[in-house]
Amino acid sequence: MSYPRFYSFWAINGPLDRERLFYQLEQFKSCGLDGVVWHPRFYPNAPPYLSDEYLNIVSDVILRARDSGLMFWIYDEDGWPSGTVGGQLLKKHPEDAQHWAGLTRERPARGLAEFRRDGVAWYLSDNLGPGVDYLSPSLGRHFIEMTYERYHTGLAPAAFAHVEAFFSDEPEFGLGHAYDALPKDGALPWTPRLPELFRERHGEALEPLIPLLFFPGERAAEVRVKFWELLTDLFNEAFIAPINAWCAEHGKRFTAHVKGEEHPLFQVPTSGSCHQVFRHLSLPAIDALERSPANDFYPRQVSSAARQFGDGRCMVEAFGGSGWGGRPEDLERYLLWLGRHGLTDFVMHLSQYRLDSAAMHDWPPSQPLHLTWSHLYADVIGRVRAELAAHPRVEADTLLVAPYREIMSAYTTAEFMQTNVHNAATYPDTEAGRINRRFMSSIRALHAAGVAYDVVDERTLDEVGEHLPDGGMRVGKCVYRRLMAVEEVDVLLKGAAGAVEPIECNLGTEVLAPVTWSLIEHPVNTLLLDCEPVGDGVFRAEFFHAPLPEDTGLALRFADAIAEVWVDGVPLAITATDEGAVAAVTGVGLQPRNRVSFRTVGEVARPFVWVEGRMRVVSATGFGAGPGETIRTQGPFQIEPAAHGLPADLVAGGFPFLRVPLHIETTLELTAPVTRLGFDGVVADAVRLTVDGHDYGWAWGEARFDLELARGSHTVRLELVPNGYNSYGPHHYYGGDWHVISPDQIKGTKNFADPVDAPGHTHVPGWHFRRFELPRTVGLWLA
Repeated sequence: MSYPRFYSFWAINGPLDRERLFYQLEQFKSCGLDGVVWHPRFYPNAPPYLSDEYLNIVSDVILRARDSGLMFWIYDEDGWPSGTVGGQLLKKHPEDAQHWAGLTRERPARGLAEFRRDGVAWYLSDNLGPGVDYLSPSLGRHFIEMTYERYHTGLAPAAFAHVEAFFSDEPEFGLGHAYDALPKDGALPWTPRLPELFRERHGEALEPLIPLLFFPGERAAEVRVKFWELLTDLFNEAFIAPINAWCAEHGKRFTAHVKGEEHPLFQVPTSGSCHQVFRHLSLPAIDALERSPANDFYPRQVSSAARQFGDGRCMVEAFGGSGWGGRPEDLERYLLWLGRHGLTDFVMHLSQYRLDSAAMHDWPPSQPLHLTWSHLYADVIGRVRAELAAHPRVEADTLLVAPYREIMSAYTTAEFMQTNVHNAATYPDTEAGRINRRFMSSIRALHAAGVAYDVVDERTLDEVGEHLPDGGMRVGKCVYRRLMAVEEVDVLLKGAAGAVEPIECNLGTEVLAPVTWSLIEHPVNTLLLDCEPVGDGVFRAEFFHAPLPEDTGLALRFADAIAEVWVDGVPLAITATDEGAVAAVTGVGLQPRNRVSFRTVGEVARPFVWVEGRMRVVSATGFGAGPGETIRTQGPFQIEPAAHGLPADLVAGGFPFLRVPLHIETTLELTAPVTRLGFDGVVADAVRLTVDGHDYGWAWGEARFDLELARGSHTVRLELVPNGYNSYGPHHYYGGDWHVISPDQIKGTKNFADPVDAPGHTHVPGWHFRRFELPRTVGLWLA
């Protein structure tokens, strides 16, 4: 099968049901995906994880995927990060518990070292972290025994044979996993045997050298490089390499992304150097989440390593946490950014097996199945495939050396506590930070100048770099004609930028025609309720409405299973659905203000509940400009009768929470033939055009369609897809539709994904919405 390949990161968050699983496989196939990654995530242990019954069902799912033409990968953990066996490993092997060493001025209960600096007594404390010790020589072996061998022996032979790869998620030295507990003066990754291993490697004791890892001093640069490179080797030897070897022995790929890939400064305290990790992976990988393309270094690094030491295949976990507001054009742009850097395997984060309220909060969106434009997913994937086939990554002739050892020499771990632990987008202005900034500036300059480059770290170059007789350099399987360090980049690029010649394109004469739109059929509309807990699993909410006709068909739709529900004290009948429950609001004497009370089945932190019906939803206050691309109102909202007329502003005009397409039509009277139609002013995630019953397909970004229309009268129909942010929010987040949505953006708790100057509580009373607007005019390109 050709590349790129696209996989669903399939979050198995509910009890296993074969028919539901089989059905979703067919949905993934219809959405243009090539395979799935089986990912137990908030898995309810029904049946128990890795039990015989669990493995029997997984076997059936794998075989159904095989028969459907879908590849199958297995994520090697129940939750994340990998290595815990869903919490079971440490119960059996407590010796593999995570350790970290913290610098403190108070004598600890368990001390590792002590020293004085400028008259101050310092102590290094031994602490247990929340996870496993990725530096422990026994961890990889134990994890393989409890997880990998369980899949090997427990799956049906034919099912195991169809598994292409195993996926390990976010292993690291450990500081990132223990981040919230680390002292401000700094901490070191640790393992009980570290002093012994340091002595074996370097022939001297580690303890007397520990002050140099925190403070300046003679030999500090040398000691720091030795320390961090030793940790890198221990990490690879203990965890990465054994699993890779097991996978190779059983004919499987091993893919893993580690914490801290974004740039060298972030890699030093989390993995030392990703380039060293990538060399031990048959399918090296990165985690590139959020909605906007980020820095160009880490996708370029993983693709460089894949070409240097593998067959060029490399994986990216993509677009997770991009929020419900992500549009087809956002996904297309994001995938092309990654693909042009050479990524070949795209694991699309995240498709929720059950979209309950908790899943809606879990690093949204749930793609592709629960997007408002899920029916367009295959089209987006198809366009990306075609573009990457036409314009593949250019073979590099330039090799840029990344200054890892230079950064290690200057790095102190107190800097880690001043670094954004999500993606290190912010970090302190230290010597190590300045070295990193200069390097990242070089990456930006090379990329902007169109230089075909790869990257490498100094250690890899020292160990495997081979100078060729003609002056080139070989690294693994790749040959480069130019070797560069950071300070040489500016010299190379001076005067390299040239003027870009404009491209003229004559599309004919455009005439703007004003139009009036009408609804073809009024959609089932929704109103999202703000719910408040009142104790004992009960929530309350309220909604307002004007007098409504009987055919409005009001109902309450819940994302979760519901035990009881009342409207103004009147109990309603509940019907369970595949995605929660619904209760028709019938036989209730509705008032202008109605109070809803309900009790969930099981614990739910923040339930999603909508009122739905053929209705309009209007705010009692006006709309104004909100942050980013949003508009804002203070509410409250009132349900009003459905109407045939359509205002240009569909959010203010009654459809703020709409999550199904809107079908509209108009009549065009043409006095001359037309070769293109454009819909100016339309704001929708995607637009589908039908003229006189002929379907011209979908457009996103610019709504332009090439066609041939004769003079005369034509019926024009559009299908407008609303933005998913309007359905799911978080509507009260102060930044509106933010480019990255973690669970804390849903809660309103300030976190690493927020701007540095964000308030401690990030929710506001007002409601934010993405714009959703009708075309005000139709552009006619005359033949």
